[in-house]
Order: sequence, then structure tokens, then C-alpha cells
Amino acid sequence: MKINLKGGDKQEGSILILTLLTLVGALSIAMAMASISIVERKMNTKSRKSTVAFQAAGSGIEWALKKINDAEPGKSIKEVFGDGAMDGDGKIDCSGLFSGEDINCGVYFLSGSNENRGIITDENEIVDNVIAVRAAGIFGKEEKVSRHLEAYAFPNCRIGEIRVGDFCIEEKLNSTDEKWDNAAKYCADTGKRLCSAAELVAASDDINSATDADEIGASGSPEWAADVTTAGGITVEGNSGSWNFGGGSGDFEFRCCRNR
Repeated sequence: MKINLKGGDKQEGSILILTLLTLVGALSIAMAMASISIVERKMNTKSRKSTVAFQAAGSGIEWALKKINDAEPGKSIKEVFGDGAMDGDGKIDCSGLFSGEDINCGVYFLSGSNENRGIITDENEIVDNVIAVRAAGIFGKEEKVSRHLEAYAFPNCRIGEIRVGDFCIEEKLNSTDEKWDNAAKYCADTGKRLCSAAELVAASDDINSATDADEIGASGSPEWAADVTTAGGITVEGNSGSWNFGGGSGDFEFRCCRNR
């Protein structure tokens, strides 16, 4: 007696194919999940390194600004940060701030106007001439991540400036034509701002005692102020009488200020 198993063979073959498809699908899902996990892990690692590098750069800037803050006016970079601290490219190493070997830090000092700013490479440069501090933080050995920060560096009143309260004001007057924008741009290009009328009044006694020339509010010498943008001008009552800011025509004199 013969038994026909052809139908059973077909059924077993279908089950085998279905099993293989199921295994392939499960393997594909597992591989996809593993790939996503690897990508997420790399992203988390890079994010962590980026955070550490960013913090290193921030610490470098704070360290450099404090050193400049504590320095007496007229001191050179060499006197403040040490002889030989600056290399030929203008970098001062600040990696010693951190205990980890994987963290590197470097700071650079910049001078010049906003449109023509350059890195200082001479360690004999006076710290009063430092306009900004740029820091680079690096974390990692094989796959390094770097982050950069920059901050203005005006801690003390510089040579040619007078400290009044919480701001510094220039001793001598600058001069421009009747365009207020020219005065504002001049101050911005030097990392400062146009003084307000109130600041000019507050600084009048200090300026007059510091220099006999260029007295604030001198007759015939109206001054531009941050809050005077039209030729109409305003009159402010000061300790020595009333001064006209922004009035008249022709050349206008002004001073730049900055916060400490």
C-alpha cells in the first residue's frame, strides 16, 4: 500500500519558508535597532564631548579676563601671564586649569576695530590694548571635539579714559560731521558706545579736572549723545550750567563710553 505525501511535503516547505522570512524580518529589525543604538551612542558621546569642550573654552575666557581684571593699567601680557606664556601664534595655554589629560584649552587676545581685528602675537603688548579674548576648548583623544568662544575684554579703564561710577569715558573729544551715525559707528568700531547725555553730565567734573582742554559742553562745541539722534538736540542742566547736545551745525564733538 502506497501513501501519498506530496501534500504534506508542500505544507512543510511552506512552514520552512515562513520561518525563514520571520527570522530574516526579526534579524532586520534587530540590525536596525542596533544601528540606531550605535548612532545615538555616538551622538551622545559627541554631545558630551561638545559640552566639555564648550565649558573648557568658557573657563579659559573667565581665567584670562580675571587675570586682565586684576592687572594694573600699563602692564604687558608678559608681565600678567608670565614670560614665555604666549607662543609665536599668540596662544596662551590654559590646559593647566583642568585635571583631565583629554582636555586642552588655549586663549588668544585680539586688538583693533571690529572691521579689522587681529590676534596679538607680541607678549610685550599692553593688556589695556586687548579688545577681546578668544578661547578654544578641545576634548578627546582620538575623536577630538573643539568649541570656540569670544568675549569683550574691557575690565579696567584704559589709558586716555576716566572711570566714572560703573563706566569709563574718554578724556578727550572726538569730532565728526553733523551725522550722528558717524559718531555711533566710530565708538562701535573701537568696542565702545556713544555716551549718553546723562553720562556726559555725570562725568563733567572728572573730565574737567583731568584735562583743561576739551572741556565738556564748551561754548560752541556741542556733543553728540547716545540719546540725541537729531540735529534739534536737547539742553541738559549740569554742574557748570546748561549744555547743548547735538545742536548747531558743522562738526560735532563726542566721547565714547563703555561699561566696566
